Amino acid sequence: MPEKLENILGRIDKGALETIKNCRLLALWDSAVMEPVRKNTEPVKIKNRTLFVATKSHTWSQELSLLKKEIISNFNKQAGEEAIYDIRFKATGEV
Repeated sequence: MPEKLENILGRIDKGALETIKNCRLLALWDSAVMEPVRKNTEPVKIKNRTLFVATKSHTWSQELSLLKKEIISNFNKQAGEEAIYDIRFKATGEV
């Protein structure tokens, strides 16, 4: 029984560490993009190395999709590692 509990606690610790790391990475968004982008977007979450970003409009989503490679490069440079491989932009109308 103690071994099983140890395995469970180990998974919880890994999950907590991943959550903390993702929160730290989300905070890098502001330094990875320019001010107009910051004002019209909000990073939401990172899942499977994909960054999900809410935008104020479909136009912003379209425009940023064209700049995706550059944004990923800037973001990973700020992170000091290949933290993300993709970005998904979704218009929510709120930011």
